Amino acid sequence: MARKRFIVRVDEDGTVKLPRALLRELGVEAGTYAVIYREGSALVIRFKAKRSPLRLGRQITTEEMELLIREALDELVVARWES
Repeated sequence: MARKRFIVRVDEDGTVKLPRALLRELGVEAGTYAVIYREGSALVIRFKAKRSPLRLGRQITTEEMELLIREALDELVVARWES
């Protein structure tokens, strides 16, 4: 299956607008925060979705715990960024 491609322009201030159709496909709404980081020559955008609550009474894997820690740290970064 061919990947959808979108061509966007970088404004003079470095702003890049993502196509509304792409955001809609991803379920991203206005006001959503995103974390952007570099992987080699690519930029990765991870939209901040609401975390699912930790359900007590079951074993969680190391991977799940690492994900929860990463999400909590992301939330701290966003909270500091907002203030």
